Amino acid sequence: MRELRGNAAVLIGFLYAAFVGWSIYGAIVPIETHTFRMVHLGFIFALAFFAYPAFKNAGRWSIWMDAGLAALGAATIVYPLAHLDLFLRNSTLPDPLDVFFGIAAILLLLELSRRIVDNTFTLVVLGFLLYCYFGSYFPGPLSHRGYEIDRIVGHMYMTLEGIFGVPISVSVSFVLLFVVYGTFMDVAGAGNFWMDMSLATMGRTSASAGRGALITTALLGGPQASGVATTISVTPIMWPILKKAGYSADMAAGLISAGGIGAVISPPLMGAAAFLIMQFLNITFLDVVIMVLVPTLLYYLGTFFMVEMEARKYNFAPPEAEAQTVGHVMKTRGYHLISLGVLVAILAVFNKSPEYAALGALATTILTSFLSRDRSEWLTPRRIVQAVIEGGKNVLPVAVLLAAAGLIVGTFTLTGLGLKISSLIMSASGGSRIIAIFLAMVASMVIGLSLPITATYIMTVVMVAPALVKVGVSVHVAHLLAFYFAVLSEVSPPVGLSPSAAAAVTGGHPFGSMMQAWKYSLPAFLVPFFFSVTPAGENLLIVGASLPGFFVAALTSMAALFLLSIGIVGHFRGPLNPAERAVLIVAALVMAVFPFGLSAQGLLPLAIGALVVTRNIMARRRAAVP
Repeated sequence: MRELRGNAAVLIGFLYAAFVGWSIYGAIVPIETHTFRMVHLGFIFALAFFAYPAFKNAGRWSIWMDAGLAALGAATIVYPLAHLDLFLRNSTLPDPLDVFFGIAAILLLLELSRRIVDNTFTLVVLGFLLYCYFGSYFPGPLSHRGYEIDRIVGHMYMTLEGIFGVPISVSVSFVLLFVVYGTFMDVAGAGNFWMDMSLATMGRTSASAGRGALITTALLGGPQASGVATTISVTPIMWPILKKAGYSADMAAGLISAGGIGAVISPPLMGAAAFLIMQFLNITFLDVVIMVLVPTLLYYLGTFFMVEMEARKYNFAPPEAEAQTVGHVMKTRGYHLISLGVLVAILAVFNKSPEYAALGALATTILTSFLSRDRSEWLTPRRIVQAVIEGGKNVLPVAVLLAAAGLIVGTFTLTGLGLKISSLIMSASGGSRIIAIFLAMVASMVIGLSLPITATYIMTVVMVAPALVKVGVSVHVAHLLAFYFAVLSEVSPPVGLSPSAAAAVTGGHPFGSMMQAWKYSLPAFLVPFFFSVTPAGENLLIVGASLPGFFVAALTSMAALFLLSIGIVGHFRGPLNPAERAVLIVAALVMAVFPFGLSAQGLLPLAIGALVVTRNIMARRRAAVP
């Protein structure tokens, strides 16, 4: 980011405060939909060009160019707001000025995505726009008649289907408020509380260091709602502990990043994609939290099993010093939990919107900060302003991504591309539910190689959700599938932001760290299959679940994760041979398709897996007898 000083820094700081203030104002006072979203984009244009220079080593002259681009961006918002009713009526037949400002807004978004997100994402967005224009040149079912520039501009810029669609609505209404709340908690010292709590609960065994890394990422990641941010926050603190225990640089980076990516699916905050699910399905945020609760626990449980098995295999050293007790941590810093309690209470008990919940949690964080014995953690007016500005800076990259992602969504609604791809998936799957789900995973993995989680979810869900629904998957399950596959793509090689960030701290090799992160998260790849392959598995999402069905699905999932982790690591009480490992892995995969109690097939893999584990235990006992 560009470092600004003097009057320029003061002016940009004021704009950041107004950027955040606009969303807070919209959460309290109803604002016309177009106006609310357009002004938000205006702030993005005004801030992002100043914050992020065109090139890494751009000279001082570049700030004048960026000032001109920011002014043009603001003009693309002022122009429609000056005559909004007429502007909206012209969406099917835009005037020349409408087309000019529309093209300008689209090009400016592409430039911002290049600067802030990455080149690949920008090329993907550009590719979708070209598909709108050159549709007649595409082969077979992907072909369409093609649209002229004015029609594309009218759809993308002058309706709520493109730039000002669902993604930017999520940005201005939810993401900004929750990111600012997380920033307020961080400024108030909540990060130290989560760290102390995790170290207090990790115990003193060979697996303690690994447990501590997982617990820390889970506790810290929920409020931060960002895999990369969690990884960067935790790695400098946990790396020395993991190193002393015996973890290599790659293993430590992989473990922390695998735990950190769980932050995106960890209630109560999660990432931007969770708010998109809420908007796409037209359900409450509390419903989303409830649906992801058990799968998130299973995600961490699978990684926890991996940590336990590896600790037995490598005999890691326990921590050298005693950590604080849980009671002491709660007594001195437990007040940080109050704002989370208020957040959940407003959502669950008072049934209010996420915006009100975020505002209530913000206010609570300010009040409880004065319970700290460290005055530097008090949220005084000066520190509140600093936190607001920092929160605005943190949300800006996400806001740019969501605004640009609106162009992708607009392409699907304009051309019907989602239905075309869904038809291809249906044909390839032959109507098979499990094959369609597997194809959805492959599509998400390929898309996720080059795109951030939120963009991966948006692209995946509009392509695969209709196909999954046609093979019998519930709509909410289809969206959760796309969500989890998008999250897991973040740790899949050859591209992984979180492992690369962790490797920069531990000194490990980026690709080696990605492979380790992939290894630790491999059990988690079964989780989406648990809740989607069979109707019984859908009970894991709790919504509409039966109690017996929930217990069957939960026990099956935990047993499968346990067997899979042993098979991957190749060690339980003692080493396993390749054949035994293969049997355990296959048994776990079969259990994802056949939960307990549905048929004999459901108990057979469990019995075989239990036999292999028992054999390993007995072999270890015989080896221990002198």
